[in-house]
Order: sequence, then C-alpha cells, then structure tokens
Amino acid sequence: SRVHSPVGSTVTSSTMIVPAILLGCVASAPALVPPSPLRLRPAPPRGALPDMAMSLTTRRATDLWTVAAAGEAPSGFRAGLRRRLGGGFSGTAVAKAGDGASNNKTTSLFPRASGRRSAPPVSALHVWALRRLILAPAAARAAASATFSTPAFALGQRRVLSFAESAIRSAFVYLRTLNKRKVKQLTLIGLSIWALVNVVEARMAHKRQEVDATSEWGRYADFPSARGMALTVLMMRLLPYAIVPGVIEKFSEKKRKDDKDYGGYDTKEEYESSRPHRLRTRGGQLFADGLLRLGPLYIKIGQILSCQENLFPQEWIGAMERLQDRVPAKSGKDAWDLAYGSCPGGKAGFHTRFTDFDDIPLAAASLGQVHRARLRSTGDRVAIKIQRARLRDIYDKDLVLMKKIAKVADSLGKAGQVGGVEQSWGGIFDDAETILYREIDYRDEAENAIRFANDFGLGRGGVPIESTSCSVDGKKLPSAAEWLRTPYTYGELSSEKFLVMEYVPSIKVSNDAKLDEAGVTLEDREYLAESLAHSYLRQFCCNRFFSTDPHPGNLGVEVFEDGRAPRMVFYDFGQACSLSDDQSGGILEVVESIVDSDATKSVAAFSRMGVLKDNADLDMVQAKCQQNYDTGKLKVKKRKKRRSSKYRSSAGADRSELDARIDQASKSSNATESATETKDAEVMKFFTLKSEYAFVARALSQMDGVGKGLDPEFDFISAAAPYLVEVKGAGRYLMDEAKKRLKFVYDPDHGMLAREMALFKSLGWDPAALTTTNRKR
Repeated sequence: SRVHSPVGSTVTSSTMIVPAILLGCVASAPALVPPSPLRLRPAPPRGALPDMAMSLTTRRATDLWTVAAAGEAPSGFRAGLRRRLGGGFSGTAVAKAGDGASNNKTTSLFPRASGRRSAPPVSALHVWALRRLILAPAAARAAASATFSTPAFALGQRRVLSFAESAIRSAFVYLRTLNKRKVKQLTLIGLSIWALVNVVEARMAHKRQEVDATSEWGRYADFPSARGMALTVLMMRLLPYAIVPGVIEKFSEKKRKDDKDYGGYDTKEEYESSRPHRLRTRGGQLFADGLLRLGPLYIKIGQILSCQENLFPQEWIGAMERLQDRVPAKSGKDAWDLAYGSCPGGKAGFHTRFTDFDDIPLAAASLGQVHRARLRSTGDRVAIKIQRARLRDIYDKDLVLMKKIAKVADSLGKAGQVGGVEQSWGGIFDDAETILYREIDYRDEAENAIRFANDFGLGRGGVPIESTSCSVDGKKLPSAAEWLRTPYTYGELSSEKFLVMEYVPSIKVSNDAKLDEAGVTLEDREYLAESLAHSYLRQFCCNRFFSTDPHPGNLGVEVFEDGRAPRMVFYDFGQACSLSDDQSGGILEVVESIVDSDATKSVAAFSRMGVLKDNADLDMVQAKCQQNYDTGKLKVKKRKKRRSSKYRSSAGADRSELDARIDQASKSSNATESATETKDAEVMKFFTLKSEYAFVARALSQMDGVGKGLDPEFDFISAAAPYLVEVKGAGRYLMDEAKKRLKFVYDPDHGMLAREMALFKSLGWDPAALTTTNRKR
C-alpha cells in the first residue's frame, strides 16, 4: 500500500514492516541462532599502507579486501584501493583457516568470472531474494552517488545479509521443531509486530492529519481496518469526557439543565469556568475532529447528530456544528486545479464562461466547497460548487462495508430492531445508497434544485413564478416567494462535479449573534420556524418530493431592509426523496388525525401509508393512539398571536377557526387515563418501517432541531396545522369539515350512510359496484 504524506513523499509499508520483523527476530533469536559456520580470519597485508587516510586497523582493511573480493565494491573503489596500497601490492590475499596451518593456495582479490558454478543452497537463494527485495534498491542508490565511503555501506550491507541468512536458517530449524510453547512465542511475536506497525502507521497518519484533516480519507477507504482502529481509539478517548463531567456534578450537586437553568450554578459565567464545562468542550472538539478525520459518511452522521440537542451536551452540539459548512477546504492553486478539473471544457472552458473567481471558498462541507465568481456573458454573480477529489472511489468502498453491516442487522431479527419497529435495513440501505450516489453527481442535484424551485414557484432573483405543484383538490398552489427562497440553478453550465447557482447571501439559521445584529426579532424567528414547517407540509403532501437534509448548514435567513418579514433560504439538494400518492396522502391524514385527536382516523392513515403489518391488531393500535390523545402525549398547541401586520399575507387558516377545531378535539378526547394502559412495545411490534419513511423521519428530526433553535416551543404538527387549508384546497377542506360536523351521517362505521350501505348489501345490491360500472361506461 502507498500512503501519501503532506509533502508529497511516498512511504512504502514494507520499509516499516521488514525492520519490525527483524526487531522481532532479534528479541527471540539469541538463544536459537547457532554460530555462523563462516569465519573470516584476517590475513596480514602484503605491503605497507602508505599515509593511512582512512585510519583503519589491519582487520578493517582485511574486511574491505574481503568485501571487494566478493564483488560488492564498484570498479572505481577497487582502482582507488590499489593506488592507496602502493605499487608493491600484488592483488592477492592469503586466507588462513583451521588450526593456523598455512595454505599455499592464493585467492585473487579481484577474481575473474569462472566458467562453472555449483548450484547455490536453499538458504543462499533466500538471502539472494531478501537482498533483491529489500537492500538492492538502497545499494543501487548508494552506488549511483558513489564516493570513497561506498565500501563502508557495502560492508554494512554484507553484515545485514549475514545476519538475515542466519535468521532464516534458524527460522527453518525452529519451524521443524514446533510445539505449543513455540507456537505461543510466535503468536506473541506476531502480535507485537502487528501492534508496532499499527502504532507507527497511526502516528504517521496523525502527523499528516494535523496538516490536512482529510488526508486519510482514501487510506481509510482502502483499509477499513485502519478506520476501525481509528474509530476504536476515538471512542476510548471520548469515554472519560463523557463520564467524568457527570460524576463531578453529581458529587458537587451542581448540574446544568438547559440554557436558562444552570441548576446549582449561580450564573452562566460560573458554569463556563467550571471543570465539567471545560471537559465537555474538550470532548465535543475531540468528537467533531474524529468524525471529520474518518471520512464524508461520518461527517454526515455528525451533521445529523448536531441537530439533536436532547442527545448530547450543548458543548458537543456546538463543536459538531462546524461539520455542517466548515470542513477543511482547498484554496489558492489547489482550488484553481479543482475548478479546472471539474469544469466542462477544462481550463479553457472555465475562463470562457467565468471571471472574478475567488479561490478562497465561501463554505466547505463533506462533499464539496463553494466559491464566488461572475458569469462572463451577463456579469451576474454566481456560486460555484466544486466536488472534492476521489469521492466516488471512497463511496464505492465505504458503502460495501455499510451493506455488510445492514445484512448483519437484518439477520439479527428482533435484536436489529429500533424502538421495537421492524425494518428492512437492507432496503433502507439500498435507498440510501441510491441517494448518496446521486448526491455526488451534481447533475442530479441540479435537477432536484430546479424541481424544488418550480414546485414552490420560485424564480431567479427570488421573484414569484407559477407553481407546478397542486393542492389535494387539484388546483395550483400559490407561489411561496414571499416566505421562501432558493438559488436559481444554471443546469446548462453544470456537470457531474461542477454546479453553478445564483449567488444568494444569507445568515446561517443557527447563528444567533448575526441574526440579532441583523435585527431579527423573536417574533421573526417564530415566523421562520413556522415557514419551515409550512414548506415541509407542502413537500410531503403536495410536491411528493422533499429535501432529506435540512440541517443548519443548508438553511439560511434572508433579511430585508424595507420592513418585510425575513424569509427562509434552502440550499443543497443533493439528498432528496420522492413519495407515492398513498404515502403523501397517508402523511396528510396522520397530521389531520393528530389535530383532531381522532384515533380511528390515525389507524386508517397508518394502513394507507403501509406501515402496519398484515397481522396487526388494529384495535390495540387504536387504543394506544386514543391513550396518547387522552393523556396529552400527542396534543396540538394553539397558534401564537402576532402583533405585526407583515406576517398576515401568509397566515394560512383563520386563527379562530383553527382554535375552535383544536378545542373540539380536546372535548372529544377523554381527559383521564385508560383503565388498562397499553405499553409502547406491545404496539410497535405491529409496525414496519419502509425505507422512504426513514428519510421522512430524518428530515423531521433535523427540522425539529432547527425549529427549536428558532422557537423553543416548536413542534411540526402545531406549526403546520394552519396550512392544512392551503394544502387540501379551500373546497376540499370545507367539505371535510362539514362531514366532521355531520359525523352521525358520514361516519364510515356507524353513520347513517354506512348503515344504509350495509342494508343494501344484505339485500344483494351493492351501490358502490354499480357506481364503478357506470363510471367505466
């Protein structure tokens, strides 16, 4: 494997693994390695060594001769050695062996190649292979820059090879006499080497991530075990920061509850100077940094978690908010290279279409970064979204792992359920995979953005145009340009990795300081939260198409200086999902049933949505719904009064009419608890979660977090209820309300019409079938 360092150098994993193996051998081999059978005894030099510049002993000089005799030294060194040894040197050396008896045979110091050679032993082949794989490249580099110190390197190389040869021989002897004790030793040695390699690689990765937090995304995709190791280390490091603050507060009897209630702390300043606050702040930063370094999918997880204020301390939520739009980005020359590589037509095509490109990004997220520029043809200001490098390759490998996890979760049966609800994790993942791959194709995002704008009747510059979406009764919905905006998308200039949009500046919806500075009042924020709910009611029930990712990084607030109410701005439509007619109609019926506290209608809506199993006990489900309504667990709040006239144009249903509907629902419900309480787990087993509803739940969850940030009392049903009349259409809404008033006539189970229909069927005549036949004719 190859790991790229920040300075561009290449590190080969074998260069770390081989020394580690040798170190392991050193630790275990002293008692196992036999003495080498090769012994070199120094022979006295023939002739003086004039002016011994190298200051070598006689033994050192003999070692150099031996190295040269083995053919390890380059020819330049041999010629230099002859010159230094003087003219009396004959070029031969006497090798003495045994008990000291002289051997009359002489060996040339620089022999010529002989005609025949004997076959090398097996151990010699191993040494030769080791030399070629490990040391030959280093020797070649040393020879390329040959100086007179090259023989010293050759001597060191020979000594390493001699040690390696002995180690290999010892290993073969060791393996031939294996037993339990030796297997245990080998296992411990292997684990030690594995741990050492991982520690070294983790340390090197950490140094690279200090320069660029995204540097290891590719390596983690190539080696999931490396990511698993990093994730395990992150969890272990987070554990003290998650536990210790609570322990300290428990013993000190001081505990912060929320932004307004600091428990035992007298003031906000006292809490911020306390040790639990410092520990939580450090833990949140550590968690956000860890998710950022793990890769784009983990950043997505952090974006979702940053909207869940009830799951994490405020310090952690604040740290994870930077994952929404402040991921490290490329700037300067790197940004230009990204733009040239992504733009259709390359560098020439980019400069033909755009000018005034700002190479410092406005924002950066997990998948891309946004830069300002101008259209050369019209001079209009645009925002260009450029995709990060190698995203598709990272997704290919990460999603394979996620798919395996989904299959394991499905195989666990009830153990893989969440909240007792049965779901197909494989199906959810398949849809998620489709959405995620569409997200990294900016052509799909351009289509989603154009559809969103057309559904709401939003034109370039925020001007109203005709909406393409209709209410339930089939009539065109009004344009939402007064309370909603999204950038115009230039689809003809966009490509797979290059998206061009209208530049629409705004204030991040969660930036309270800037909203205060811009004069956004508390009443304005309540109105913005209601606008968010209004938009999603239309997306779910009329457009049948919605953005699944409404976190604060994708939402802004556009403020006007002429006294108009601020409007919500939607960005980023990379993740979007479609709904069927029954799914959207079922969601609308669920909303209405909650407004009316009607348990019977709730069960009918669940059936239409397809979330109930075939063997579901409908009576038990209805009893649980009624219990929730009676106890106030599900209750719609009345709409708040607004003093300013700037909100009246988008007021939705008449306030008094909605209040009367809520009061009627409260009277019809039983204010006391049921005699036999039904537990949630007993009912949830009758539900099954389809993949589309997983994305609905995700959107509602993120929207709820944003809404509560604007209005602490926000809930989706209460905020969306005033706009049911718009979604259904005035005629359809009035008809349905009249049927509720005349429930004794229109009730589907006990009304007069239902009883007459049952009577006709008992007589053998079905009016419904007759009506269907007439329609076909």
